[in-house]
Amino acid sequence: MERCITYMATIKDIAEKANVSLSTVSLIINGKASERKISQETEQRVLKIMREMNYIPNISAKTMRSGATPEYILAVFCSFDFRNTMMTRLLYGIQNMIDQNRDRIKVIIYPYQSGHLAKEHYHFSGSEFHAAIIANADAKDLNYLKTHQFVMPIILYNRLLENYPSVNVNDKEIGRIAALHLYEQGYRRPAIVTSTQTFPGASHRNKAFKEELKKLGIDIPKEFIYIIGPSVRDGAKFAEQLLTEAENPGSLPDSFWCFSDSIALGLLNALTAHNIKIPDDIGIISVGSIESMFARYNHPSLTVIDIPIEKMGEGCYQFIKESRQASAQQSEGIFYETKLCVRNSTNRKGDIEGSIL
Repeated sequence: MERCITYMATIKDIAEKANVSLSTVSLIINGKASERKISQETEQRVLKIMREMNYIPNISAKTMRSGATPEYILAVFCSFDFRNTMMTRLLYGIQNMIDQNRDRIKVIIYPYQSGHLAKEHYHFSGSEFHAAIIANADAKDLNYLKTHQFVMPIILYNRLLENYPSVNVNDKEIGRIAALHLYEQGYRRPAIVTSTQTFPGASHRNKAFKEELKKLGIDIPKEFIYIIGPSVRDGAKFAEQLLTEAENPGSLPDSFWCFSDSIALGLLNALTAHNIKIPDDIGIISVGSIESMFARYNHPSLTVIDIPIEKMGEGCYQFIKESRQASAQQSEGIFYETKLCVRNSTNRKGDIEGSIL
């Protein structure tokens, strides 16, 4: 029977190929390049060679000192803000696959502030974990990833970047579905409620939303595009301000496409409290990223385009599994289908919940 043996590169192999000393490679692996005044050019060259040779750092000594003996350590970098419940869903998907496969994988959470991933650079030396998932990255964070080499596999959650594997949804399709749904329910004066805390995909959604409506003969005026904070409270405050400043009910938009279900739930409940008839007077639809029970059991319930975050977490796990078996890191992006869940906040025509456009 033929037997395949995979050669594991050593620090000595890396040092010889990079034409540097063993101590230089060791310092770079342990995140001390800057401290020991090793040039950034040398650090990036060594890290690139590590990637090319599929070098896997030995972090067993560190884990043994801590009393833990996992086979593999996975880091999840995420922002703890209005997206907290989204991260819970992502972690559920990852843990579900770990349990199903009975893997000895330890998951460590690294909180960071979006836009400041570079401040966490010392964690990426290779001495703390074997692979990392990066969530909530903004443009600055993606630029940091683009301009640096890393020794371990890195998977991006819902962000596209050349040479990095990622799990994604089609943001343009999300915007298109939202526009078609509102139009089919008879709404003709839609508004967009986006957030001060956003990311490139949200812009793609809003652009596709506007373009689809324009095909249907509807132009969204600038005054119907609102930028507010990302929380439930921000959505409620926005509704209060909107009603206070409106000259008459007829001057209001007849529907809202919201950046998040957090905003949408605040807006929905505040409007209902002021006796605005939902969905007859105003309809509300949003992206669904928090726990579905909040949108489903709200009164009235909220129509969302649900992001399959648990499935995307499972996809992250699959990339990690493949990277452990392959000689080189995978770099493609995988896209997951989203689902339109029609509920009372837009359901003028009595459609069945869960219909898909």
